[in-house]
Amino acid sequence: MVSERITIGALARRSGVPVKTLRFYSDEGLLPPAGRTRSGYRVYAEDAAVRLDLIRTLREAGLGIAAIKAIFARDMTLAEALRLRLRAVETHIVSLQHVAAALRAALRSEPSEADIRRLCTVTRLTTEERKAVIERFYERVSEGVPIDDGWKRQMMAASTPKLPDEPSPEQLDAWIELAEIVQDEDFIARMRAAAAETWNGNFDVAAHQRVSQEANAAARALIERGVAPTDDAAREVVERMITGLAAAQGKAADAEFRRTWHEKSQNHDPRASRYWELVAVLKGEPPRGGQSEEWYWLNAAVGHHLAPR
Repeated sequence: MVSERITIGALARRSGVPVKTLRFYSDEGLLPPAGRTRSGYRVYAEDAAVRLDLIRTLREAGLGIAAIKAIFARDMTLAEALRLRLRAVETHIVSLQHVAAALRAALRSEPSEADIRRLCTVTRLTTEERKAVIERFYERVSEGVPIDDGWKRQMMAASTPKLPDEPSPEQLDAWIELAEIVQDEDFIARMRAAAAETWNGNFDVAAHQRVSQEANAAARALIERGVAPTDDAAREVVERMITGLAAAQGKAADAEFRRTWHEKSQNHDPRASRYWELVAVLKGEPPRGGQSEEWYWLNAAVGHHLAPR
């Protein structure tokens, strides 16, 4: 027994889908006809109406033609396709919430140039695009430098901005400033030069982290006792730190190494510290005052005790 066939016109009337759309779905392989009449018109099997209902449902859910094709070809399950669509919808919702927050901030009073700048920034970049800005920064800093991939991924994850659904004007401003810093050619060149000096092929990441943690702890203890960076007690901390850092880089803590670290203490780019302050603002974390205080104390101690005599 031959199953009943329906013409494209009849399918259009039954489903309420225009003939032009049905032809498009057929041409894309989503709704293949069961055959053609002697006059060349497409005819469909009875179950075409059921398949068409599924296509319409998926299209209304926002799935593209390629995704629906993959589902019908069994290259992707329906659940996988819907999960992909859900993530896209949720990302779009977050993006709209950021725009709404910028609009609310602008409308608290007569909009200023800063308000318009915030609005342009959040409208222009999605969360993934903001992530890409940070990733491009680290990729450019590491050009030609044998930086450990695991360490680089860790740094990217730690500093990628994740704005809340309702970002404050301060967080929006922090992102604007951070984006300017990581796209500054001079800053990128300075960071690449510093990375090349550190990642010389003999760099021991774990040892470096351990030395830094010990130096920070020693600095914190002296800060709490009111000891100044110029005090003799600070010299001992500097000596231990320099010796450990040299070993972590596979170098000797000689005069040249000490001179290099003294120059670093004098020529530190404040944008490097500002970078992490802005990351803290973006993440809604308290300013890293304690850590920054220890760093500034150590930097001052290095500048004083390693100064050429």
